[in-house]
Amino acid sequence: MEYNNRLDELKGKILSKLGIRFITPADCKIISIEISKRLNKNVSETTIKRLFGFATVKHKFSTFTLTTLAEYVENVSANHNKTNITSISFPAEWDVIKKKADVITIFTLKTIRNRSGIPYDLTISRKFAEHDFVEFFNGDFIFTSFVSQPGYGKTILLSHLIENLFYKPNASYKNSSVLFIQASTFFKKDTMHLHIEEKLKLQMQIETDENVLQYINHIQARNDGKFFLVIDGFSELMMKKEDKTILYDSIINLICSLEDCRNIKLVMSMRSTTWTRFYDRMRHSSFLKAKWFPGNYFNLHELSNVPPLSEKEVEIIISKINYLDKKEINPRLKAQLKFPFHIQLYYQLKEEDPDFNYYTNITFYELVSRFIQEKIYRSNYYTEKILFLKKIIQLTGYGKTSNSVEKDSLIAELSAFRNAYMELLADGILMEEKRSEDAHPKEYVRFLHPHMFEYFLFVEILEKFHLQINKEFFNYINEEYDYNQVRFQLLQWATRFLIKTGNFRSLKSLFKLNLNSYETNYIILFIAEEIKYRSKYNNEILGILEEDKFHDIIISKLINLDFIDSCYPEAIVALVEIARNDEHLLMYYSILGVMEIIRLDKEGMRDIIKKLAPLDSSKWMINPADILEIILAKLNGEPLIHQDLLAQIDEFKKGNNPFLIKENQQMETREGVTYVLMLLVNIFLGDAQSARHIIENIVSLHPKEIKRKSSFDLYILSLYGIYGAKLYPGRKTDQIENIMVHLSGKTHSYLTKYQESLLTMFQAEQAYYRKEYSLAIDYAKDCLLLFKRNEVVLNAMFMFNLLISIYTDLENYDLVNEYKYEKLCLLDDQQVSRQLF
Repeated sequence: MEYNNRLDELKGKILSKLGIRFITPADCKIISIEISKRLNKNVSETTIKRLFGFATVKHKFSTFTLTTLAEYVENVSANHNKTNITSISFPAEWDVIKKKADVITIFTLKTIRNRSGIPYDLTISRKFAEHDFVEFFNGDFIFTSFVSQPGYGKTILLSHLIENLFYKPNASYKNSSVLFIQASTFFKKDTMHLHIEEKLKLQMQIETDENVLQYINHIQARNDGKFFLVIDGFSELMMKKEDKTILYDSIINLICSLEDCRNIKLVMSMRSTTWTRFYDRMRHSSFLKAKWFPGNYFNLHELSNVPPLSEKEVEIIISKINYLDKKEINPRLKAQLKFPFHIQLYYQLKEEDPDFNYYTNITFYELVSRFIQEKIYRSNYYTEKILFLKKIIQLTGYGKTSNSVEKDSLIAELSAFRNAYMELLADGILMEEKRSEDAHPKEYVRFLHPHMFEYFLFVEILEKFHLQINKEFFNYINEEYDYNQVRFQLLQWATRFLIKTGNFRSLKSLFKLNLNSYETNYIILFIAEEIKYRSKYNNEILGILEEDKFHDIIISKLINLDFIDSCYPEAIVALVEIARNDEHLLMYYSILGVMEIIRLDKEGMRDIIKKLAPLDSSKWMINPADILEIILAKLNGEPLIHQDLLAQIDEFKKGNNPFLIKENQQMETREGVTYVLMLLVNIFLGDAQSARHIIENIVSLHPKEIKRKSSFDLYILSLYGIYGAKLYPGRKTDQIENIMVHLSGKTHSYLTKYQESLLTMFQAEQAYYRKEYSLAIDYAKDCLLLFKRNEVVLNAMFMFNLLISIYTDLENYDLVNEYKYEKLCLLDDQQVSRQLF
């Protein structure tokens, strides 16, 4: 009631001062102009119309409006009436206005260029922003804001946007003006009492007694363009809460004032937390919400309209950073760099180590670690921040119940660590979100990015175990977080911690977990790459590896022979780079040699033979280099060499023991690789029957090993089944197939990717024997696609032969010829004789 009485009083005094007895809509413009002339403050014509009831009142009048009207009533004499009010004249000074705006804008652009975390030329423009800006320019909107969590590159985004649209030779908006200004220079403490219109006049040094907004609007209209006020850097404003409220209200007043200035638009850049508080001041006004352009990518959940970088954008930036490096970037790293705040850290890593491009996500962990070091451990209130984050982790039940907590449960911490909490929000570590539960809104706090949560969860668990990572620690993570997506990430954080501290003895406990084949391969590669990276700064690490016999543990896990999982060969290559012992190198090169045979890569085989030649193979029953030389000679159509070795293999096929293998001894990776090499020689020089004899002799020499269902046992069982499907189809072969299918169907499958492909080959052969041609074709095509994609050329030949046999039986000679042609082309690509297959 008091509010309405005040309005009535103001209206009466305004009419009395101007001598207006019966007000009309036309008088509202005169009143607006008169206030502007006398006070140099703007109260728009539309606002006056709302005051006198000629326009709909969509929200309460602002404090600025009421204060200005009261000031006008008190200071203007009653002698002025509408007859002696003259209209405002606007000089055509667009060039002057534009030049003054350009001086400030260009200075801001230079400042951004100089302060860029990476060389500015390595940054890129964002196409989505240009598309949004065009829509904003053409629409009936007054303001927009680029909103995101910190680190999404909003400042760089604005810089490129303004350069491209306003200053380039063929810029779309050359007829428009842009004043790009930092909030810290616009909203100074000594000018806080001034309204934005007055600040604008002061900044641009506009010499006019008229309302500056109407002045700019009229001049800009004559040049068929618009005037854009762009404000960035709100996060750098150091203000008290009450000052921020004044700031938000003054921005809202400006927006309201621009309703009648169609040629002036406001663009802002805000962090999500700032935007939330600003939006709370305007959300009840339908007018303000109608005049806001949210952009086409506004995400209500994240409170952001700036999307992460697209894959193409990441590729462009990375190509600029790595312009001399032709190596394809790790796909996982590419996904991590879609958040621009990681790119600055990545650039720093590349500056330190130009070869920093690893297959696993050790880059990711390094980036996260550096980000946390910078934003927490080297920041203000770091002790309070750590205590606050510890509390959040504890309230999530150590990540078992949820990844967010109710804000109400943090009341005590919010009171004690207010500044620390606000910085955690501002730096993009934490975020607030609102959810409705039973129609009641609740506020929650969570980590903005999952990897931050995983890091601090690991730290908490580590403290729970008194900073000791051992078998109990790994078992705790493996069991407590089973079926939880954080489990494998926690294992990697633990692995990284142990390598960084040089504790390889404790790391051995990791391999006592029941990891599946993929996890084992990936962890081995992760370890190898992490050690490779650390060894560049600490040469002692490689020596500690040898002392702790860590390579022996790794080698024992390589017997899974997973040639299709890309992590497996990458891991071997990485292990070669950190190995010093000839015995270890012999093992790694031998496994690589097996892969080169499977690929039918003759050049690769020659390279491996050279690497193996100087290494001592006396502890091996067969020199791996000799096997490679025999197969290479066969592929080249040359006379066979190493006849003594071939004679020994023939003896082994007959069930003899020419290599003097101790019966019932535990099979090591060395024996496993030797048997694989023997089976590969047999593919080129023997037949299916002799392959079965080799497998039967292996089983007879290692009866206890075969019963353990190790990776190698399942590998040779698959081969035994495949050869059995060709030679002895029937009940026994069906039984082997059922065993393999049963093992592959388990939740924690025993089979590696390569063994799964062998099983599919086996099933294809079985379906062909049963004349289930449709099923056999499906299995064979699946295998062929997998083998071609992973360059497993040798296995692909068998699938070509099977498909040719199937379509021959079906008398589909078009497809017979098609597969024959494709097979011959693949052999020609490998420069392998067609007669071999």
